Amino acid sequence: MATPTHFTPSQTHAAASHHHPSAAAAASAASARLHASAQPASAAASASAAAAALCPPFPAAGAACPPAQGPIFGGGPGAKPWVVQQQQPQRAAAAALGPEFRRARSTRNISKRSRGGAWGAQDRGGGARGGPFSAAAGRCVEKLLRVAPDDRRALGAALASSRGELVAPDDYCHVLRELGDRDKSALRAFEVFHAALPHVGNGAVDKGKLLTASIGALGKMGRPDLARRAFDAGVAGGYGNTVFAHSALISAYARSGLANEAMGVLESMKGAGLRPTTVSYNAVIDACGKGGVDLRFTLGYFRQMLKDGLCPDRKTFNSLLAACSRVGHLEDARAVFDEMIHLGIGRDIYTYNTFIDAICKCGNMELAMQVLLDMEAKGVKPNVVTYSTLIDGYSKLEKYEEALKLCEKMKSMRIQLDRVCYNTLLAIYVKAGKYAEIANVCDEMEELGIEKDTVTYNSLINGYGKQGRLDIVSILVQDMRKRGVAPSVLTYSTLIDIYSKAGMHGDAFNVYLDFKESGLKPDVVLFSSFIDTLAKNGLIEWALSLLNDMTEMGIKPNVVTYNAIIDAFGKSKVMMEDDSEVGDMGIVGVYGGQIVRVANPVSRGGRSATDVRMRRSQELFFILELFQKMVQQGVRPNVVTFSAILNACSRCNSFEDAALLLEQLRLFDNFVYGVAYGLLVGSREVWSQAQSLFNQLGRMDSPTSSAFYNALTDVLWHFGQRRKAQQVVFEGINRRVWENTWGEFCLDLHLMSCGAAQAMVHAWLLNVRSIVFEGRAMPEFLSILTGWGKHSRIAGASTLRRVIEALLNSIGAPFQVERFNIGRFVSPSAVVAAWLRESGTFNILLLHDERVQQAAPSNLVPRLQALQL
Repeated sequence: MATPTHFTPSQTHAAASHHHPSAAAAASAASARLHASAQPASAAASASAAAAALCPPFPAAGAACPPAQGPIFGGGPGAKPWVVQQQQPQRAAAAALGPEFRRARSTRNISKRSRGGAWGAQDRGGGARGGPFSAAAGRCVEKLLRVAPDDRRALGAALASSRGELVAPDDYCHVLRELGDRDKSALRAFEVFHAALPHVGNGAVDKGKLLTASIGALGKMGRPDLARRAFDAGVAGGYGNTVFAHSALISAYARSGLANEAMGVLESMKGAGLRPTTVSYNAVIDACGKGGVDLRFTLGYFRQMLKDGLCPDRKTFNSLLAACSRVGHLEDARAVFDEMIHLGIGRDIYTYNTFIDAICKCGNMELAMQVLLDMEAKGVKPNVVTYSTLIDGYSKLEKYEEALKLCEKMKSMRIQLDRVCYNTLLAIYVKAGKYAEIANVCDEMEELGIEKDTVTYNSLINGYGKQGRLDIVSILVQDMRKRGVAPSVLTYSTLIDIYSKAGMHGDAFNVYLDFKESGLKPDVVLFSSFIDTLAKNGLIEWALSLLNDMTEMGIKPNVVTYNAIIDAFGKSKVMMEDDSEVGDMGIVGVYGGQIVRVANPVSRGGRSATDVRMRRSQELFFILELFQKMVQQGVRPNVVTFSAILNACSRCNSFEDAALLLEQLRLFDNFVYGVAYGLLVGSREVWSQAQSLFNQLGRMDSPTSSAFYNALTDVLWHFGQRRKAQQVVFEGINRRVWENTWGEFCLDLHLMSCGAAQAMVHAWLLNVRSIVFEGRAMPEFLSILTGWGKHSRIAGASTLRRVIEALLNSIGAPFQVERFNIGRFVSPSAVVAAWLRESGTFNILLLHDERVQQAAPSNLVPRLQALQL
């Protein structure tokens, strides 16, 4: 039997129109409405009538458990209970860009808020607290809370003083459960457990009850280590080898996401001759979900549970739903949800909230809203978690208007927003740059007594940092320290990224030094941010060293990590002995009251021409080696990798070096790198493949796409393939890649590399020529913007400005530097028009390839006329 398809965001909409036939037949009337689009009209109409007959109530204790129906619940005839049959992935077309190549520039993914396995007080059931207890138990709890948690003697005395009033073992168990709910000190509960043991008698049953209560309390407090110590003491004392104690310990591990430990307890439980119950399996399934265990393995426990003759309950399915939600497997979540309908298991608020969370993670907000209507029709009232999940789902899709409407709906229904909602609201307003609304939300949180947490500060720091408001970022960091809010790894990663992009490399280095003192474990995002900082500052050797460090620590680099170093190789400047900018400036930071300077090894002492050539050859080797490592480690190169490699090719010593690098990379991806190689060597047949590549680039975001076109144009220009460079420019213009660069009468080259900018000038002047011959009106002046290097060490020493000035002079274009802006070239339109009408101008502007004789230049004229500007 085939396993269900795991949804990607682009596939999720289609999922709403596909449903398992057996589950559809068993759906209730509201579920039939929910999945009406998935069934033929006749099937949808009959579902309601069949619901009552086909949805039996959940079987009573001891009754035979009905077989599970969904495809994820059975491995098929002869299948092993631990193995799910996998479909073979379809082979992608050779001439198609994979999803990794189309991925956005940043792989940073800010983790969704952690609910710690609970959905808030509104979701917790209110049943009995494990048995009757007296009022004396409540008074005893108050006494214990007033005693220092590590004062064993005082805790024992406080407990002994209530001995005459407490009823064993129920009151003692209640005391421990209350401490688990109300106290923050797990040590107090651990000591109370040992102090209470003599007071419950010598019976193994009563001591076992106390042990189970203590393990549960310690698990709630996030101390599974102390829970294990209590359990081991119980086993050694002869009262801990029970199903209840084992199940409680599994739950304690589950709460902390320690899946391996929880699975180990289940196996030891079986080894001790104890038969696991539904509660035991529920706890293991919950632990697997929270611990990130492969979903197939989690479902294996569910199938083993059925094989053991145990009937799943609501907790089982809720835990399965949560496991599906955490990994974004929508179809598996739907199968679990439908199986609950089939078995007649009632769905509570946790069920619906978890299912909605799984749907939102896959971006199918239409289906999520349908589920919201379904739960309301079933009499399950949505709560703050329901709406905050939906708001977060809309926010991640950048559908801010829908998210804000839900916030207003919450307020109209008098559902109080919680910290999660406010954090999402802040993230929306930060991205939209609505600073007044940000201040209002912060004030509202203060009035309601909702304190900002790490997530709040991370959102604000990231948003203001992207807006360049580093003054506010500094205030936020100070406020964080003042309020005692501990920064997370993401906080440090964000700060390093912000300061790096602002060119404040010393500040980024200081943040990294602070992080090293924090005791936090680094992740791939933090390493990637700091590697990017080092690489952009020219400290490539340091970046490579840090790459080795993270690998040795078991942290797998991602595509962003590799792209940063490859891009640094491509853009690195090898200093010559006569270079006026030679210096030993590197990253400067302050650490422990002392100035720390990381010298730039590239700039040390200058280099001869021979050294430069050797350095470039070494860089090509390193780039190829890094690319091979990416492939070996399963890290798929993307369009940013490609652009970085093309930038490196532009700086090769020779055409042969650049061609050799691309030829080697063709072994890994002949379509993408084969197109670049073919264009570089002047192949006539490659242009049709290039068109296919350009079509797929059209699905990417504008910055990524324009960076690709820029890099490809630059390398072609650099090695004499000028006509092909001009063709690539025309493709980019026709596909509206450079909307902020290209204007009919103004060309802005600020973000262009030198080669691409020169090709752009030729194309732009050809377009102005067509306007002149059409007789269209033009403004008084035409202008070309290059920037004048105001951020360079020497103001006005812009490399791009010098290159464009030399180009304009070489082709005789009548442009002059503007009087009050040395980075702007201007010319009266009448003068430019007269120059463009000259007979030889067209041949000057129309470029030619140096290596292969192409078709007649006139073939480019129809492409010029087809420009849609």
